[in-house]
Amino acid sequence: MIEILLIEDDPDIADNLQEYLSNVSGGEWRIHISDNGSDGLELATQTLYSLILLDIGLPERDGFEVCKALRRRGIQTPVIFVTARYSEEDVLKGYECGGDDYIIKPFSMAQLAAKIKAFLKRYGDSRPACITYLDLTADRKERKLYLGEKEITLQPREFDVLFYLMEHPERLVSKEELLARVWGAESDALPRNLDNPIKNIRKATETSEAKIVTMRGYGYRLETKK
Repeated sequence: MIEILLIEDDPDIADNLQEYLSNVSGGEWRIHISDNGSDGLELATQTLYSLILLDIGLPERDGFEVCKALRRRGIQTPVIFVTARYSEEDVLKGYECGGDDYIIKPFSMAQLAAKIKAFLKRYGDSRPACITYLDLTADRKERKLYLGEKEITLQPREFDVLFYLMEHPERLVSKEELLARVWGAESDALPRNLDNPIKNIRKATETSEAKIVTMRGYGYRLETKK
């Protein structure tokens, strides 16, 4: 699954893009939406996306500020500006602040999809294929989990939950964030849908050096056993 962040404050444009890009990729691209610059920057900082689609005229922080902040933090995820601002000055500023491409609204969705495919082919999926935390190693492409040298069997949803927690170790992850990342932002899944996956992950990894801690009413944190 390729994770793409769309930072766009027009709900109609965001919904149409999300639907089109999900369909044209056969469900291989998962489109996450943020409707303002501050939240979009936070999401892009917390999660390693494969690509960011970024409007300029955003509430709280404009797209130029978001892109510059990402580059200052060392985040090199490709950024495509998708905006109605068409002056030469704006286009040049988009590249100067770290953007990789610039598309002017209105635009062809097919053209945008083609550009996304080209970027993904050029840069690949920037999220790590394997991730290790203490004695746990998860291989995202092979969808395998290892406890030391031993392979541990998890259901697909359980694997995705644990992988996300392993991407953000020792950070409290809210249930809403987990549901959005694993089930999808448009899913009608409820917090209780996490109960069984968390229970089964704990059982499968009970001998691990790592443990999942619950903060009641909020979410989970993966940390070392004390």
